[in-house]
Amino acid sequence: MRMGKFWLAGVAGVALFAASASAAPVPPDEVVKETTSLLQTEIHKREKEFRADPKKLYAYVDKVIVPKFDSRYIAKLILARHWKTATGDQRSRFEVAFKNMLVYSYADALVEYHNSVKAEWQPLRMKPDAKNVTVQSKLLRSNGKPPLPIGFAMRLKGDEWKVYDIIIENLSLITSFRGQINSEIKRTSLDALIRKLEGGQALDPTRTKSG
Repeated sequence: MRMGKFWLAGVAGVALFAASASAAPVPPDEVVKETTSLLQTEIHKREKEFRADPKKLYAYVDKVIVPKFDSRYIAKLILARHWKTATGDQRSRFEVAFKNMLVYSYADALVEYHNSVKAEWQPLRMKPDAKNVTVQSKLLRSNGKPPLPIGFAMRLKGDEWKVYDIIIENLSLITSFRGQINSEIKRTSLDALIRKLEGGQALDPTRTKSG
């Protein structure tokens, strides 16, 4: 998969989930559907403002989307065996730095592509007592290219469904990043990787595929 295609699909994925808190769990498919509409409306309304001041865009994405990720669980899955040997400070710094990398990498492209993609949702298949489910969709692109299948892996945490992985054409975002991060840690160290992320350097999830 080419880098541009991966990031475009990932951008669309980031744009498709989050919802306001509720006393009862909002069904996982409704979480992603509601946020699609929310983000498209807001970005359309504030496109010029966001383009002129990316910091406002980053703050908006951080506020609306990030709380609906299970960011701690994502960090644990990506670091894999390195999570066990990491200190509490390293775990927290990696979680924040990785989250920020995703926000900054995707936010600009959200503005760029918000009018050129549309989600087509598949019927939700979930048992009544399920704690883990994948919401399936297809990303329809205005450039005439075939639809991209995208799955949102979600888990029930407390009373909210939260996203912990995005699967694009059967390729897991977690698995893809885990491969490169594992390579970076082997080549340097966990601290060096964290400093790299904190310095604003983005990772390429297509560079390695194994973890």
